Amino acid sequence: MDSGKLRWKYDTFAAIWGSTWVADGKVYIGDEDGDIAVLKAGTTMELLYETNMGAAVYTTPVARDGVMYVVSRNKIFALKKGIAPAGGTSGSR
Repeated sequence: MDSGKLRWKYDTFAAIWGSTWVADGKVYIGDEDGDIAVLKAGTTMELLYETNMGAAVYTTPVARDGVMYVVSRNKIFALKKGIAPAGGTSGSR
């Protein structure tokens, strides 16, 4: 359907410096508050996951082979669901 009709919008409540990135049916977006949001690509807005990286995210998050790569102001992260963070407990990452 090419009507140009707005289907949904998502407010990050912060400035976005990178581009959104769409892959594997998901929309990835980071903001200067350090938040990363993963939304379902489709006609209705559905937030799948959100986390804070602890520093501003000025680049576009990317994903490959089930791993999401995020560059914050001072670190690079490789996030994969089910992997325990170093020194932490298991869970969604």
